Amino acid sequence: MATEAPAEAAEKHFGLSKDDLIRAYRIIYTSRRIDDREIQLKRQNRVFFQISGAGHEAAGAAVAFNMRPGVDWLFGYYRDRALCLGLGVTPYEMFLGAVGAADDPASGGRQMPSHWASRKLNIFTMSSPTATECLQGIGAAEAGLYLARPGARDLPGTSPGADDEVVVVTIGDGSTSEGEFWEALSSACTQKLPVVFVVEDNGYAISVPVEVNTPGGSISKLVRSFPSLFVVETDGCDFLESYDALRWAFAYARERKGPALVHAHVIRPYSHSLSDDERLYKPESERKKEAGRDPVETFARFLVAEGRVFLRSAPWAVLFPGLFMVLTVLGFSLLGDGVRRALGAGAGDER
Repeated sequence: MATEAPAEAAEKHFGLSKDDLIRAYRIIYTSRRIDDREIQLKRQNRVFFQISGAGHEAAGAAVAFNMRPGVDWLFGYYRDRALCLGLGVTPYEMFLGAVGAADDPASGGRQMPSHWASRKLNIFTMSSPTATECLQGIGAAEAGLYLARPGARDLPGTSPGADDEVVVVTIGDGSTSEGEFWEALSSACTQKLPVVFVVEDNGYAISVPVEVNTPGGSISKLVRSFPSLFVVETDGCDFLESYDALRWAFAYARERKGPALVHAHVIRPYSHSLSDDERLYKPESERKKEAGRDPVETFARFLVAEGRVFLRSAPWAVLFPGLFMVLTVLGFSLLGDGVRRALGAGAGDER
């Protein structure tokens, strides 16, 4: 049977310091502002495609806080902007990918926007077809265990990883209907592979609601009977709750007890992509309800209430809504230099 997370409460903030919490919010806020800037660029025809990670930022930052960049492996997908920022991908590098610049370190401008990669950080190149990363992640976990064997450490052309390295596979709720997901989960449980599956469930597979896509509307309930599988469900819009759930999952995998699945309930405040208009299928009442869970605002209010930031540096969009536009412009200006440099490096730039 699957193992579930213990219910007892841990220490306050789960050992995270003030600086850790502020860093987490910086990742969340920066991710959203990059998305907003790319949307502007798309409307200016400077970016040919845009798909955002809006609403997924808290869960992504929490995953990054539990990973060791360059040691653990990430097989992610296009909503993982905050996760990749947390691992060390820079905003400038993201803009290079967005405009298809030859200087893009991920693919030389050959990949689609929001498909990040980094050899240094062990971020495997992403693919648009949903759930393809699942079997790739399983292969990496199998290879890691094989190379950890004493007799395999001297194989030519190989480099053994850490004895407790973990492979992270992130997918959306729509991907759980794909065969690759179930094949990967089956192999991971059978072989007790050190894989952490993170299902970022925003309630929709493009326009298909989760209750139509997933039997019973909950992937975590469906997989609870899988042997050796650690299962935990969490509010993916709450950074601390997500961090707590994930630290149990990572510990389980690092101890080689088997794979883990974290079901993170997030939101999607923007449409699926700029090729989609969610107003055609998502009720206005649902959109307003999601807005109340937006991690950019809720985590900011939490930090202010906890006294973790001074008033002068608090997000004014939360404290004084009338100044939201002013601070938004300021936020764009702080990213502006990186944007301009990325545009300058892009193909067909007119200077």
